[in-house]
Amino acid sequence: MRDRSIPTADLLLDTSRILARLLPVWGAIALVKFMAVRFMGASGAPFAVPLLFGAFFFAAPLAASGLRSRRRIRLASWASARALLFCFVWGAIVVSAFVATLQVWQGMAATPFNYLVAALAAGSFCLVIATIPSRW
Repeated sequence: MRDRSIPTADLLLDTSRILARLLPVWGAIALVKFMAVRFMGASGAPFAVPLLFGAFFFAAPLAASGLRSRRRIRLASWASARALLFCFVWGAIVVSAFVATLQVWQGMAATPFNYLVAALAAGSFCLVIATIPSRW
Protein backbone atom coordinates (compact mmCIF):
# COMPACT_ATOMS: atom_id res chain seq x y z
CA MET A 1 0.00 0.00 0.00
CA ARG A 2 1.49 3.34 -1.01
CA ASP A 3 1.63 6.38 1.22
CA ARG A 4 -1.01 8.89 0.08
CA SER A 5 0.12 11.62 2.48
CA ILE A 6 0.39 15.13 1.15
CA PRO A 7 4.03 16.24 1.43
CA THR A 8 4.68 19.37 3.48
CA ALA A 9 6.32 20.98 0.46
CA ASP A 10 3.07 20.58 -1.51
CA LEU A 11 1.07 22.03 1.38
CA LEU A 12 3.39 25.03 1.61
CA LEU A 13 3.37 25.54 -2.16
CA ASP A 14 -0.42 25.44 -2.33
CA THR A 15 -0.65 27.67 0.75
CA SER A 16 1.52 30.29 -0.95
CA ARG A 17 -0.61 30.02 -4.11
CA ILE A 18 -3.80 30.61 -2.13
CA LEU A 19 -2.14 33.39 -0.15
CA ALA A 20 -1.32 35.10 -3.43
CA ARG A 21 -5.04 34.92 -4.29
CA LEU A 22 -6.19 36.15 -0.86
CA LEU A 23 -3.82 39.09 -0.44
CA PRO A 24 -5.42 41.23 -3.18
CA VAL A 25 -8.83 40.68 -1.56
CA TRP A 26 -7.50 41.66 1.85
CA GLY A 27 -5.65 44.58 0.23
CA ALA A 28 -8.89 45.85 -1.30
CA ILE A 29 -10.63 45.61 2.07
CA ALA A 30 -7.75 47.50 3.70
CA LEU A 31 -7.91 50.16 0.99
CA VAL A 32 -11.65 50.66 1.50
CA LYS A 33 -11.12 50.90 5.25
CA PHE A 34 -8.28 53.39 4.72
CA MET A 35 -10.52 55.51 2.49
CA ALA A 36 -13.25 55.44 5.15
CA VAL A 37 -10.79 56.51 7.83
CA ARG A 38 -9.16 59.16 5.68
CA PHE A 39 -12.17 60.78 4.05
CA MET A 40 -15.16 59.99 6.27
CA GLY A 41 -13.60 60.28 9.70
CA ALA A 42 -14.36 56.70 10.70
CA SER A 43 -12.50 55.01 13.53
CA GLY A 44 -8.76 55.06 12.95
CA ALA A 45 -8.03 51.71 14.57
CA PRO A 46 -5.14 49.78 12.96
CA PHE A 47 -6.55 47.42 10.38
CA ALA A 48 -3.86 46.37 7.91
CA VAL A 49 -1.98 44.06 10.29
CA PRO A 50 -5.03 42.01 11.38
CA LEU A 51 -6.07 41.71 7.73
CA LEU A 52 -2.62 40.45 6.78
CA PHE A 53 -2.61 37.91 9.60
CA GLY A 54 -6.13 36.88 8.56
CA ALA A 55 -4.92 36.13 5.05
CA PHE A 56 -2.08 34.02 6.42
CA PHE A 57 -4.41 32.27 8.88
CA PHE A 58 -6.96 31.11 6.30
CA ALA A 59 -4.52 30.19 3.51
CA ALA A 60 -3.29 26.88 4.95
CA PRO A 61 -6.69 25.32 5.77
CA LEU A 62 -8.00 26.23 2.32
CA ALA A 63 -4.89 24.74 0.72
CA ALA A 64 -5.07 21.53 2.74
CA SER A 65 -8.76 21.12 2.04
CA GLY A 66 -8.26 21.71 -1.67
CA LEU A 67 -5.35 19.27 -1.88
CA ARG A 68 -7.32 16.61 -0.02
CA SER A 69 -10.22 17.13 -2.40
CA ARG A 70 -8.09 17.03 -5.57
CA ARG A 71 -6.22 13.91 -4.43
CA ARG A 72 -9.42 12.26 -3.20
CA ILE A 73 -8.08 11.63 0.29
CA ARG A 74 -10.76 10.72 2.80
CA LEU A 75 -11.04 12.79 5.95
CA ALA A 76 -10.72 9.73 8.21
CA SER A 77 -7.25 8.64 7.05
CA TRP A 78 -3.66 9.01 8.21
CA ALA A 79 -2.84 11.05 5.10
CA SER A 80 -5.57 13.50 5.99
CA ALA A 81 -4.45 13.57 9.62
CA ARG A 82 -1.00 14.79 8.59
CA ALA A 83 -2.52 17.62 6.55
CA LEU A 84 -4.79 18.55 9.46
CA LEU A 85 -1.80 18.55 11.83
CA PHE A 86 -0.05 20.95 9.43
CA CYS A 87 -3.09 23.24 9.62
CA PHE A 88 -3.16 23.05 13.43
CA VAL A 89 0.50 24.04 13.67
CA TRP A 90 0.08 26.74 11.01
CA GLY A 91 -2.85 28.33 12.84
CA ALA A 92 -1.04 28.19 16.18
CA ILE A 93 2.05 29.88 14.74
CA VAL A 94 0.12 32.62 12.92
CA VAL A 95 -1.96 33.52 15.98
CA SER A 96 1.07 33.43 18.27
CA ALA A 97 2.80 35.85 15.90
CA PHE A 98 -0.32 38.05 15.93
CA VAL A 99 -0.41 38.08 19.75
CA ALA A 100 3.30 38.95 19.79
CA THR A 101 2.60 41.79 17.36
CA LEU A 102 -0.16 43.09 19.61
CA GLN A 103 2.10 42.77 22.61
CA VAL A 104 4.90 44.77 20.98
CA TRP A 105 2.94 47.42 19.04
CA GLN A 106 -0.12 47.89 21.24
CA GLY A 107 1.47 47.24 24.63
CA MET A 108 -0.94 44.40 25.33
CA ALA A 109 0.02 42.26 28.29
CA ALA A 110 0.28 38.58 27.38
CA THR A 111 1.46 35.72 29.57
CA PRO A 112 2.76 32.39 28.30
CA PHE A 113 -0.63 30.94 29.25
CA ASN A 114 -2.33 33.49 26.96
CA TYR A 115 -0.07 32.36 24.13
CA LEU A 116 -0.86 28.71 24.85
CA VAL A 117 -4.62 29.25 24.94
CA ALA A 118 -4.57 31.40 21.80
CA ALA A 119 -2.39 28.88 19.96
CA LEU A 120 -4.58 25.91 20.94
CA ALA A 121 -7.80 27.71 20.06
CA ALA A 122 -6.50 29.01 16.74
CA GLY A 123 -4.92 25.68 15.81
CA SER A 124 -8.19 23.91 16.56
CA PHE A 125 -10.15 26.44 14.52
CA CYS A 126 -7.73 26.08 11.62
CA LEU A 127 -8.05 22.30 11.84
CA VAL A 128 -11.85 22.51 11.71
CA ILE A 129 -11.73 24.85 8.72
CA ALA A 130 -9.47 22.38 6.91
CA THR A 131 -12.09 19.64 7.26
CA ILE A 132 -14.59 21.60 5.16
CA PRO A 133 -14.41 20.46 1.53
CA SER A 134 -12.91 23.11 -0.72
CA ARG A 135 -12.03 23.43 -4.40
CA TRP A 136 -9.37 26.15 -3.97
